[in-house]
Amino acid sequence: MINMIVATSTNNLIGCDNKMPWHISEDLRYFKEKTMQSTVVMGRKTFESIGKPLPNRRNIVLTHNKNFSYPNIEVFHSIEETLSHLQTLENSFIIGGGEIYKSFLPYADKLFITLIDKTVEGDTAFVEYKQDFKCISRIEKTDLSCDLQYEFTEWVRI
Repeated sequence: MINMIVATSTNNLIGCDNKMPWHISEDLRYFKEKTMQSTVVMGRKTFESIGKPLPNRRNIVLTHNKNFSYPNIEVFHSIEETLSHLQTLENSFIIGGGEIYKSFLPYADKLFITLIDKTVEGDTAFVEYKQDFKCISRIEKTDLSCDLQYEFTEWVRI
C-alpha cells in the first residue's frame, strides 16, 4: 500500500525555503507514529532538510543526481523504479516534497493529511486531491502553545 503523509495550511501550502512553516509537536508525533517501521520515500531536498535518515524506518531518497549517496539511505533515480520497488512492500509512506507528492499521487491508496487552520506564505504547495479521494476520518485538535487549530484527516481513493 502506498500512503502519503503531509501537513498543509488552509491555502494548501506545505513549505517555505525547504522548511515547514509551523511547528506542531503533536503533528510530529503523529507523523512518527504513522511511519514507524515503514518505508519512507522522499526527494533529495526533503532529505537534506531533515539532515539524516529517519530512525526505525527504511529510508528511500528519489533524486536525479546519480552521484548522491548517504549511509543507510537507498537511492532511486526514477519514479518507475521506485514504484516497482514499493509495490513489493506491505506499507510505504511518501513524505515529500512537493514534486514527489505530485508524482506519486496517482499511485497513492491513502492520504494522511494534517489540515492546519492557518494561511501561510510559502513556495511549495500540496497537490489537489479531493476529486480522487474521500475523507474517512477527521479528528480536531488545538495546539494551546500557539492557539492553532488543526485536524488529523485520513482519505482513501474513491
